[in-house]
Amino acid sequence: MDVITLQYQIEDHRIVASDDHQPFVGEISFPAVDGYPDRVVVERVFVHPDYRGREIAAVLVKRFIKYASDQGWTVKLMCPYATQQFKRHPEYQRLLLPEDRF
Repeated sequence: MDVITLQYQIEDHRIVASDDHQPFVGEISFPAVDGYPDRVVVERVFVHPDYRGREIAAVLVKRFIKYASDQGWTVKLMCPYATQQFKRHPEYQRLLLPEDRF
């Protein structure tokens, strides 16, 4: 498997991964919750099929966790992959509402 160097761009409630050959490798999208300025929903984590199996989705979630922490956001989960990552990494759950923690 080729070694790739990804760039990450935060834009309009999403983090997008790209490289020199592909402007869209993957993304994590997290729209704001209406009426709650400090709350977002992790809607989806997606990785282009040509790039799957390289832990890119996990890196996107990890980058989101840092960004959401820096913003002081509370997180709701809609994406099954993100939910799996929050279960695998209990330290992420500090961003969830107490009633949403597993």
